[in-house]
Amino acid sequence: MTAFNPSLNPESVLERVALSPWQERRAKDLMSSQMDKGLSIARIAAECSLSRSHFSRAFKKNTGLSPRDWFLQMRLDKARALLGDSVLTISQISLDCGFADQSHFTRVFSRVVGLTPFSWRRTMTLLSAKGCVAQGAHAC
Repeated sequence: MTAFNPSLNPESVLERVALSPWQERRAKDLMSSQMDKGLSIARIAAECSLSRSHFSRAFKKNTGLSPRDWFLQMRLDKARALLGDSVLTISQISLDCGFADQSHFTRVFSRVVGLTPFSWRRTMTLLSAKGCVAQGAHAC
């Protein structure tokens, strides 16, 4: 009979895969501050003192999303905020959120949100004029 070895416990292996709080914070801070620039997963991983593959697994364990998907969601959240609250052109918003150009932004936004950025902005403007945004769209 062999003795119990805690290092072989699958639960302890999974716990080691997770990012420490400082690593998660550092990764998210880097992605937030470098949104409009090219940023590789390898660079973020290096900043967290991890290999690219280990970082990707650990980030997904912490957040529920791959680093790429989390970064995309953050860029789209910023785009929604800018579309709803600014007079910036859609082209400028696309660049500010790190998309290659307006066409790329429109394709990604439409795929994820279900509306083009222009349609989304127009809908939010109409809902805002009715007072529905503050109350929630279902109230209108």
